[in-house]
Amino acid sequence: MQFRYGGLLLRTIAGLADIGVIWLFAWLASVLLGLPFLAVTEDHLVDPSRVHMLIAIFLFSAWLYAAGLESSRLQATLGMAIMGIYVTDMAGERAGIGRTTIRFWVRFLSLAPMGSGFLPILLTKRRQSVHDMFAGCVVLKR
Repeated sequence: MQFRYGGLLLRTIAGLADIGVIWLFAWLASVLLGLPFLAVTEDHLVDPSRVHMLIAIFLFSAWLYAAGLESSRLQATLGMAIMGIYVTDMAGERAGIGRTTIRFWVRFLSLAPMGSGFLPILLTKRRQSVHDMFAGCVVLKR
């Protein structure tokens, strides 16, 4: 079976859309917990427990959104679905929550040195980033 792999441009646009969705989700969670999502005053920045709580809410929201949707029947985040791309394992089957969780957390390694972990998308046959390779996943076009 011949796969059509999702390239860097489609993935970048999808990622930007997903950041907006994650921010909205994290903002809602912080409102429900009674925490200001953005630091309004200097006092908000001085309280490290508040900052840590907001970081935890944001990371949990991002993980739940990305890993949950990528391992669902949709196999894609909302941004990916709009761009017509989706995540599979190497055989083209739906990736489970374990793989998509690994893919999510290792994505920070791809981002770390100025996003250089995304460079392999331009250079590899399967258009995989570092976090795709690590999790044993590919991004395909519908």
